[in-house]
Amino acid sequence: MALEIEGKIVKIFPQRSGEGNNGTWTSQDFMIEVPGNYPTKAAFDDFNNAAGLQSFQVGDMVKVSFNIRSNEWQGKYITSLRAWRIEKLGDNGGTQQPAPSNETAPF
Repeated sequence: MALEIEGKIVKIFPQRSGEGNNGTWTSQDFMIEVPGNYPTKAAFDDFNNAAGLQSFQVGDMVKVSFNIRSNEWQGKYITSLRAWRIEKLGDNGGTQQPAPSNETAPF
């Protein structure tokens, strides 16, 4: 299931790495704030740099494509939002406005 959400990157966490059954892995979490009447935050995981988080910084407006994953660990289920693509948006949420013209409008 692939989902998309737009928001502003508000935090990028340090990268982690380790060894698993399939070899070495890296993971870096980041948080976006989703605008609206009641702004909310969501944390995502960029696993093995699949989404290319290194190209972004705090304050960037982005669209994140992600999958929801749940894994069992010691009898508990942990759900994560795994990003697989991040796209930079314009400062106004993706709708690029044309630059203002110096010409005056006809009357």
